[in-house]
Amino acid sequence: MTDTKPRLIIDMVADPVCPWCYVGKRSLDRVLMAMSFSHDMVIRFRPYQLAKDTPDEGVDRKTYLEKKFPDKQHRAALSDALRDAAQGVGLDMDVVGPARLINSLNALRVLRWSHFDGLQIEMAEALFAAYWKQGRDISQAEELSRIAGSVGLNRQDILSRLETAEDCDDIQEEVAAFRQGGVDGVPTFIINESLGFAGALPPDQLLENVRKLALEAPASL
Repeated sequence: MTDTKPRLIIDMVADPVCPWCYVGKRSLDRVLMAMSFSHDMVIRFRPYQLAKDTPDEGVDRKTYLEKKFPDKQHRAALSDALRDAAQGVGLDMDVVGPARLINSLNALRVLRWSHFDGLQIEMAEALFAAYWKQGRDISQAEELSRIAGSVGLNRQDILSRLETAEDCDDIQEEVAAFRQGGVDGVPTFIINESLGFAGALPPDQLLENVRKLALEAPASL
């Protein structure tokens, strides 16, 4: 007789250009470690775009933030909160961030494709690190193909697919569906495709929320 662990699906709705999503991903890593002993864990990254109208060439990130958050003290408080949260998950990240805010659609396409090779967690980490730690332009096909190759995906295949419009419409439709469903901020976590919550919570709080909803949400088949 074998013990079958219950299946638990955690969907993380995220945008690679969102620093809070990087923090949330690191908290999720710890949840995965803690719950993998008791559950058959399935982690999926779902697409979202905080600035979906960003042009292909990107925009100056500092100017964008000043326009979005005109109060200087408020911007400083947000930076301090982000710095504290990043440190809380052991993340060494420059909260000032990259000079340019890029359109994340191509990065989201590659992140989707990595799921089918079982490398989505690795790809998510690589994308976040490339943008937030190394300042790389993760909207560009050549850059994305190199990042994909570093986690085990076929670099040339990724490059070829990025030259097409594959999955562009599907991702934009999925982002729109999340917005229509009430997702207005990321990261958002959805448990067993039914119950969810938003916020880059510290690992212990995220774990507590996941465990609570895992008991309340319908079991995953």
